[in-house]
Amino acid sequence: MTWLGTVRVALDEAAEAAEAGAPRPFFFRDDDAGWRDDRLRAVLDCFQTHGVPVDVAVIPAELTPGLARELEGRVRDTGVRVHQHGFAHVNHEPSGRKCEFGQARDAAAHARDIAEGQRLMHDAFGPAVDAVFTPPWNRCVPGIAGALRPLGFEVLSRDSTAAPLEPSDLAEVPVTVDWFGHHKGVRWTRDELGEVIAASVRRDRAVGVMLHHAVTEEADLAGIGELLALVAGHAHAHPTTIMALAN
Repeated sequence: MTWLGTVRVALDEAAEAAEAGAPRPFFFRDDDAGWRDDRLRAVLDCFQTHGVPVDVAVIPAELTPGLARELEGRVRDTGVRVHQHGFAHVNHEPSGRKCEFGQARDAAAHARDIAEGQRLMHDAFGPAVDAVFTPPWNRCVPGIAGALRPLGFEVLSRDSTAAPLEPSDLAEVPVTVDWFGHHKGVRWTRDELGEVIAASVRRDRAVGVMLHHAVTEEADLAGIGELLALVAGHAHAHPTTIMALAN
């Protein structure tokens, strides 16, 4: 677990500087539920083993009855939370960066897709769905709150580097660390990832780690387990959820 040494040092430093010993919140958001159920199951089992909650971003159009039943059981019995991840996770932009809720379509089209996705989510999970929206690729138009707020959404979760929203009362709880982050197309080493997590501990109100189970291999799973063990066991780390941070 040497790659986590820098994270442990950052947490120890934060503990010394903290008023009243307030712990540093950590949350984990796993995107793209609806793809590769076998890998999702492996990731969720890892979280259950360590007793750490996880926010699962579900693609409504990819949600099957079998996956809905399994996630419903995990919501009921473990620390899994579910929320809406776009609608179909498809790109509508003719050029440039991929985006499902971008400039290529108007606000009415965005609202229709979000409402249909919400219907599918509520049909599957009822009141267990958190009032959180994660746009695919962490991108959306600045005015997305105009489509989300009338439907009862309270929180938007994107990347911490995303452009600001147009003025709204929609809370934002961004991820600050991409487990699969890279530099110029070369994925970070495990030591570099540790440095990024440590920097977030020092800089951010909460450390949000973004996962993608569909591309999580066994080596990644082992590393995730090591991080979860640290977060669950360190006196100055507090595992939490998106909704808890928004309230």
